[in-house]
Parts: sequence; structure tokens; C-alpha cells
Amino acid sequence: MMVVDDAARVAPDFSQARDILSTMEVRLPGRRLADGGVAQDLVLPVRLFMYGPFLRLPEGRYCLSFDGDFSAPVQKGHPMLGVEVIAQNRMLRAWRDFTHEELRAGDRSLFFEVPHALSMESGADAPFEFRFTGFGTSRFTISGLTLRTASEAETAAAPPMRWRMLGRLRLVPASGPVGLSPVSVSALKFWRSWSPLFLPAGLHRLEVAARVGAVSQPDEPALEISVRTRDGGVLGTEVFSSAQLAGERGSFLFEVPPDASLDSGVPQKIDIGIRHFRKASLKLDALDIVHLPAGTGPAAGVFAKTVRGATTRKKILVFGNCQGSLVARAFRENPGFSKQFSVKHHFMELPPNLHEQGRRDIEECDLLLIQDIKEWEQYPLKEHVPADLPTLRYPCVRFASLWPFDAFNGPDDKFARNKDYPNFEFTYFDGLLARLRKEIPDPEARFAAYRDLDVKGVIDPKRLHTFEEKRLLAMDEKFPAGMGAYILENFRRKRVFYTTAHPNGAILSMLMKYLAKELGVRQLFWFSGPLDSLRSLQIPVHPKVAAALDVRWAGADARYLVRGEKVTWEDYFRKYISYYG
Repeated sequence: MMVVDDAARVAPDFSQARDILSTMEVRLPGRRLADGGVAQDLVLPVRLFMYGPFLRLPEGRYCLSFDGDFSAPVQKGHPMLGVEVIAQNRMLRAWRDFTHEELRAGDRSLFFEVPHALSMESGADAPFEFRFTGFGTSRFTISGLTLRTASEAETAAAPPMRWRMLGRLRLVPASGPVGLSPVSVSALKFWRSWSPLFLPAGLHRLEVAARVGAVSQPDEPALEISVRTRDGGVLGTEVFSSAQLAGERGSFLFEVPPDASLDSGVPQKIDIGIRHFRKASLKLDALDIVHLPAGTGPAAGVFAKTVRGATTRKKILVFGNCQGSLVARAFRENPGFSKQFSVKHHFMELPPNLHEQGRRDIEECDLLLIQDIKEWEQYPLKEHVPADLPTLRYPCVRFASLWPFDAFNGPDDKFARNKDYPNFEFTYFDGLLARLRKEIPDPEARFAAYRDLDVKGVIDPKRLHTFEEKRLLAMDEKFPAGMGAYILENFRRKRVFYTTAHPNGAILSMLMKYLAKELGVRQLFWFSGPLDSLRSLQIPVHPKVAAALDVRWAGADARYLVRGEKVTWEDYFRKYISYYG
């Protein structure tokens, strides 16, 4: 558990716009440019390409703005870019999508509010994340990203969250409206959203705007629209006649329950189904989803509490760190597994504002998966776990040999941690550099000593690895998945870990197969999901450590991915020394 001096709790100042683009993480199809900008130059069906920087913010109102160069999309009149603000990796605080016309007009801002419950003042650990998703219709470059405080009037004038879905549902990314005639085949017009759609819990309104052409029976059904979860749960459906569509926008209400929403931490994908009855010629101009404010009223009472064993699908709750989050997500996104189980995840340091929902999760779950880490003993809801609730332990897969000076494996760098709290420039701290900062004031001499490991009492990498070998083999005895043996056989020739606690996709796949076997899932299926997503942050391996352990891929010229930029070991640690002094 992270410990920070109280004196270090200084609120960041955003009274003036601050550029935060350099602090964002970048993933394919995004690419960090030499000037610090971020290019999205692969036109792929909708992908998240930039996210971060996980800021802890004071209570208040904020404006997120971006600049860039946006070329004309192949799909005109429809959004080409979406931006969302997420707190605690689950609470949607703002969403907005942007058309090319809006971006060219300079409309590039998003307003959101940090309530007290999610603020620094409350003591909650609520990192705020900004996610940028391209809709695969244009190449563009983000050249600036700023955050500032906003006025009450600015926030009040912001429109409600609206997802403009018509362009995202088209099978072919064409411009303008969608024409439907009596001979149209809906499956050739529409498809599952190219962009995975996730919605917050609460009441929503689906709106459809259409122009009606020739029709012989205006009161007969013309169009059916349904909203479903990817696993088949119906959230809402409505059949519209030509007469209804000829008037104002047709609409219906539906409610997203917490279990299926972003708020669950492991949300379900939402699909929109469209059925044309071929009794009228239609031109669909818009198909939007609008999130309605809290207190508008429930649609169908789907927030009703369920009890353990009340549904045919077993409910699994996963406790653990970021590996546990990936386990839960991979299980939930796999069709074969999701037919039998619904899954939620609780992070090891569950914030106080999530305790009430967390207790409900425990009451309703049929099985608790517990990561084998010491933080389980400090889990704030441990006393609420029923004595008769079945549990299953699973390993935390980590590897210390390559990073002997990392604070996760030894002494901390408290000065660096306190300097940045609560928003860290570096997320992994170096205990040896913390010691050398006191012993060698000159930064250049300090780097030379660190590079050459010309330091008394420095840990012996070979000796540390001997302990790691024993620990990993013991893990294989306790959890017979073969991961420890795989690590020891392969770490010298390829990157099996990106940081001391971030394994690659192959290791996580082995963990998934082990858990599936323990859960009695017998059918053969591929585990979907971003099992290799932890590769987005890579901590460089000290070249002398690599040489001592005969790690062939981690020489001085090896490059590591850090915030979308590939850097060498020297680049990374010179920046660490320069930043922390």
C-alpha cells in the first residue's frame, strides 16, 4: 500500500491551462511524434489510441481542450473522434464525440465536474483519465492537450452526454443519411458498432430521426430498434410506424443496470439492433443515445437487488491488482465464458466511495477469486465476506530479477514519491538512485556511478535471481499452471515482463487457462481481450543487470515503450535524475 507524507498532499493548480499531452499514454493505432504530438495515422475500425494521465484532482469544474490537424474523413457528417473522462477506471464523468465540421470550427473542448466524493479533499484515490478514440474514418494529429478550471456558467452550458451512433453502426463508412427501401437488407446496412459502446448506469433515451418516403400503410410497423448487452440481455426495444417517424424524432427510454454499466469496472458491450420491415422507404438522419440526469426516474426498475444464486449465470467477483482487472475483463469478453458467468473486479485498495457498491457485490456473488497477495489481509470489505462463500486463490505473477533496484523489490525513493504526489511523473521508483542522491550531489557523477554500479553494498543480481528461481518454482507447486517454469526458461531471450509486476500476454493467457480449468470450463475457446495491454509501460533493464543474467535482448541500445515513445535505458534514467534532482 502506498504511503505518502501528509505534507506532500499539495493540490495541483489548474487555474491556468496546463499542457498535459506529454503525460498521456499512447497505443496503436496512435504514434508519438518527435515533437511530442500524437498521430493517429492508421485508419482502422474504431480504436482507443491515447489515454491517461490518471490525475488526482481537487473538487471543482474543469475544461479539457485539444488542438490538432484534422484531415477530411471518408465519412462526412458523422463523428470522427470521441473523448471521455473516466474516474477510478469506471465512472464516466463526461463524453463527447466530434465531427470534422465541429473540429474545423474550433469546437474542441469538453467540460466536466469533480464532485467532492471523487476529489483529493475527500481522501478517495480517484484518478481521472482522458480517453481518445478515433472512429477509423480519418488520419489526424493531436498537437496540444490542456486542462484548466472552468466557470459554473461554462459547465452549465455544456450539452448532455450524447452518443451519435448512426455512422458507427454502418457496415460501410459512407457519408450522410442511411437509405432503406423495401428491397434493402438491414444486415448489409448495419453492423455491431465498430466502436465498442459502453454506457454509464442510469436512464438513457434513444432518439431516431428519419425521413419517410413512399408508404402505403403509415400505421404499420416500419422500423424496430433494440438495445441489448453483448451477452443478449435486452435493455430496451421499440417498434416505430411510418406515421411516428414522419413527425418529430422517435424515441424510447431504457435503463442500463449497474452490472452492465461502466460503473461495474468490467462493463458489458452494448449493441444496437435495427430491423426494417420493408413497408416504407426511409432515410435515417440520426440515431443517438442521450444520457439523462440522475433523478429523472427509473424506466423499468432494473436496479432491483439480486441475491446469490438467483440467476442461471454464476456471479464471480475477482479481487486483485491490475492483473486481476485483466482477468475479469478477459473472462467477461469471452463469449464461451460469459454464457456461464458474470464477472466483476475489486481493486486491492478499494476506495471508500465504492464500499457500499462493493458490499452489494459480495452479497450477490457466487464465487470470490482472491489474488494471492498480502493486500488481501488489508482489504476493507474482508469482514463482509460470508463464511460459506466459495473462494478460489490465484497467483500474482511477478518477476524481480530484472529490476533489483525497483521500489517494489526493495528500498523506496520516498523523496521522488512525495514530490509528485498525487500525480506521478514516474510510476516506478528507484531505491538505489534514492540512496545515490544523498551520497553524490552532482547529477552527472551520480549517473556515472549508477551506470557502472560503482557502489558499495549494491545488490548482486545473480543472488537475487537465485531467490526468484526458488519463489517461482514454489509458485508452480502451489498453482500448477507452469508460469514459473515458463518465465525461467524464456526471460533471457524475450520480454516476458514489461515491469516487475506486468507480465506479457503469453503468461496471462496461461493464467486464464489455469483459472478456466479450476472453474470447470471445459469447452475449448480463445480468450479474447487485451491480455498484452500491460506492454504500454516498459521499465528499462539496467545493462549490467542484463549482462550478469545473460539477458540477450536488454543491452544498452534496447528500446522501451514509455508513453508512446521508444527510449533507451540511458534516456529513461537520465530523465529520472534530471526530474527528481
